[in-house]
Amino acid sequence: MKNVTLKQLLPIAILCAASSAICAQEALPDRTLRIATGPKTGVYTQLARDIQKVCGNVVNLVQVPSTGGVQNLMALSASEADIGFAQLDLLQQMGKGGEQNIQELQSIMPMHANLLHVLTMRAGSRVGITYVPFTDREVPLTGTVKVISKFTELKGVKVALVGSAKLLGQTLEKQLGYGMSFVEAETDDLAIAALVANQVQAVFTTGGWPYPAVSKHETNSGLMLADYDLPALPPFAIGKRNYPKINAYDMKFLAAPNLLLTRPFKPTGEKGRLVAALQSCILSHIDELQEGSYHAVWKEIKNPTDTLGMTRYPGESAVAILRPVKASTQGRGK
Repeated sequence: MKNVTLKQLLPIAILCAASSAICAQEALPDRTLRIATGPKTGVYTQLARDIQKVCGNVVNLVQVPSTGGVQNLMALSASEADIGFAQLDLLQQMGKGGEQNIQELQSIMPMHANLLHVLTMRAGSRVGITYVPFTDREVPLTGTVKVISKFTELKGVKVALVGSAKLLGQTLEKQLGYGMSFVEAETDDLAIAALVANQVQAVFTTGGWPYPAVSKHETNSGLMLADYDLPALPPFAIGKRNYPKINAYDMKFLAAPNLLLTRPFKPTGEKGRLVAALQSCILSHIDELQEGSYHAVWKEIKNPTDTLGMTRYPGESAVAILRPVKASTQGRGK
């Protein structure tokens, strides 16, 4: 083997420092899939860790962090991820516009439901404030305090949207015509800070139950959840959940089903065989995931082969091709 000098390695080191993501992908180990997840503390991220625990000996997963389902779909479309989580409504809406790469995505399996969490202030927020012209200074004694305890009381208020709620909020406004105005927040913490400072009167954020960004708060935070008091149209449903720390019991949420998706790989190709092996592994361990010490949302999956109307990834034939490869690889001592 030829010796490689430090001088020869230096340009590579500089390139890696400038573009660590590219170098990391170049260095991906064999039998690895990139999975688009979400924020570090989000449910998607925790589910990817669960899958890695039970199936890491079959397929290694490298997480591609994101802000949620919308960014995951964009990552899949741009081939920046191999598999990923997303809500069905987002998939339908983003594919409807003619985005062929999104239209061609396939279902590995159905997942849990994402709940629309509508956070407001328990003591209410000031609305109708008058400001000094050309300034952000409030005119004293203007505005009134409005307590928002249910969704139908959001008419005319300003809402901070986080993650996938950025698209869902716009969709609901088009359907309902409530006159809500929106600002986008990069994180749940920034959105909640804006709510506490009365810069917005509500926060929309989506996630599986229990959603860490909500469940970490207690009654002394001043936050509360608003009940979703409207009917749900397909693909949405109404789900009831509790968040005891903020005294939210038997609350109604707008619920959107999730899918674990894949790009339409050839079943006989390298990536296709890995996706098939992962699909088979998850299905064979579904009882362990639902009954063991894993995230609670696994228990929401009632029929793991349901496609929710999507094309299902044809994994069975690819698994049959992959198994001999696995056996021969072990035979070589790798």
